[in-house]
Amino acid sequence: RGLSAAMAENEAAAAPAEAEAPPAERVLNVNVGILGHVDSGKTSLARALSKVVSTAALDRNPQSVARGITLDLGFSAFRPDEPPLSVREAGYDALQYTLVDCPGHASLIRTVLGGAQIIDIMLLVLDVTKGIQTQTAECLVVGELCTRDLVVVLNKCDMVPTEGRETALAKTEKRLRATFANTKFPDATFVRCAARPGGPESEASPEGLNAVVEALLARTKPPSKADLEAPLLFAVDHCFPIRGQGTVLTGTVLQGQLAVGQSVELPAFKLEKKVKSMQMFKKPVQVARRGDRLGVCVTQLDATLVERGVLAAPGSVPTIDGALVRVERIRFYKQRIPSKAKVHVTVGHATVMAVVHFFGRELPAGGPEGDVAGFDFGADYAHQDELFGAGSWAPNDAEIERSGVGWPREQWALLDFETPVTCPLGSLLIAAKLDTDAHTPTCRLMFSGRLTCAFDAKDKAELAKVRVYKLKGREGRVERMEKDGRTAVCTGLFKRETDLSLFTGMRVRSENGAKGEIMGSFGKTGKVKVYFPDGLAEADDTKCRVVLEFKRYMHDGA
Repeated sequence: RGLSAAMAENEAAAAPAEAEAPPAERVLNVNVGILGHVDSGKTSLARALSKVVSTAALDRNPQSVARGITLDLGFSAFRPDEPPLSVREAGYDALQYTLVDCPGHASLIRTVLGGAQIIDIMLLVLDVTKGIQTQTAECLVVGELCTRDLVVVLNKCDMVPTEGRETALAKTEKRLRATFANTKFPDATFVRCAARPGGPESEASPEGLNAVVEALLARTKPPSKADLEAPLLFAVDHCFPIRGQGTVLTGTVLQGQLAVGQSVELPAFKLEKKVKSMQMFKKPVQVARRGDRLGVCVTQLDATLVERGVLAAPGSVPTIDGALVRVERIRFYKQRIPSKAKVHVTVGHATVMAVVHFFGRELPAGGPEGDVAGFDFGADYAHQDELFGAGSWAPNDAEIERSGVGWPREQWALLDFETPVTCPLGSLLIAAKLDTDAHTPTCRLMFSGRLTCAFDAKDKAELAKVRVYKLKGREGRVERMEKDGRTAVCTGLFKRETDLSLFTGMRVRSENGAKGEIMGSFGKTGKVKVYFPDGLAEADDTKCRVVLEFKRYMHDGA
């Protein structure tokens, strides 16, 4: 037996070592949103570019086929022949573009808002024969909020008469560039193409696709280290069961990484599951990173519970009843936005109703206007009757005097959700008036901001932490001056029963602008002594008016 064992050992030593499995290919996935007005050719462009499609892509949904328009998000993908140098230097072997085909019909703006929040680059598709239409403008606003990179695709160039086509297209592009110069994308790249020359029945080959791909390559950047190291956040857009396997949730990794065997949470339901398997466009994968589009299989999950939502690292995503958000008015919205208004709020794929209250303060010194470090619970904020904005929506002199806060200012919104929302802090929030007639040629998007902190507006103790005030005024008169010529006895400012200790030290001013300070009570009838360091003007020293202005905090004693 010893000899046999020795021979076996020798044979094993002589046998060639089993070849190691090649390392898994590292693919950088970049999500490209295709947005634009209905019938501008978005789905035709996605079809022309795509090499791999998902189940519901390219309007294969039966309802989309019946109605002839895109009704939901469609996902497809393609890989360029060679990734740019920056992608290879970041350690990736290949580059994949996932195309997110968004609906163009006005009534489906909620779906567009959800889809736009998962994209890295936006293709804004215009019918070159029609230019900017109503939903084109709304999609441009969405692009300004959701992405830093935009490519304008002038589609249907084949529809421009051949004679004089180049001149006509150049004029159109020049006019559009002037429009985009006043947006976040003054240097946007314009490309011309015909995704389906001759119309739907034509078999002619698409034109100009190389220019589209080159424009995408020029804007492709590897994800930052911070995006990869952040806690997992996976946006779910579809969910369905597979018999014998489990439930598949399809979506996009917004941040962090995901691996087979990893524990994940459906925070909306407080359910924790383990990832059984994953596929990226029908190819099994073991690890997915920020930006990847994939299907995640878990077991023992009722697929009817989930339509859209998030998967996350356990315990990392709260469900909240309200929020504090630093907000900016969307300049294309043409109506007043008052406090106490009910608005539609979209966070991720969720859209809920919320009541909004606005307030603001002077911009803190030393930081850029757009810099948001967080909400300062130690600061005072002036109540606003409405949300202000640039141009004609700026506060007038009367409002500035009434609030004591200038312009521009830091504006905040306290949002009270009708239905709890599950979302991470820092999420983009977009408010809209979606009950506006979808056929009205007007922008429905009202304001936007990043969710700074969760807040329950129904909790009185929580409300008391937010120091929102209204400036109040009381008017009295000087009854007489003391011998020093600086101390005045004033009447009419307070009632007999007022606790004057609350007002000691507050400042008053005379009708001619002299400034004084309340020193304390004089007798027991509500009169007070006011000290004017510089005395009163000669016209003020007998029975002149004095005004006390003070802040009344709206949530005190709440």
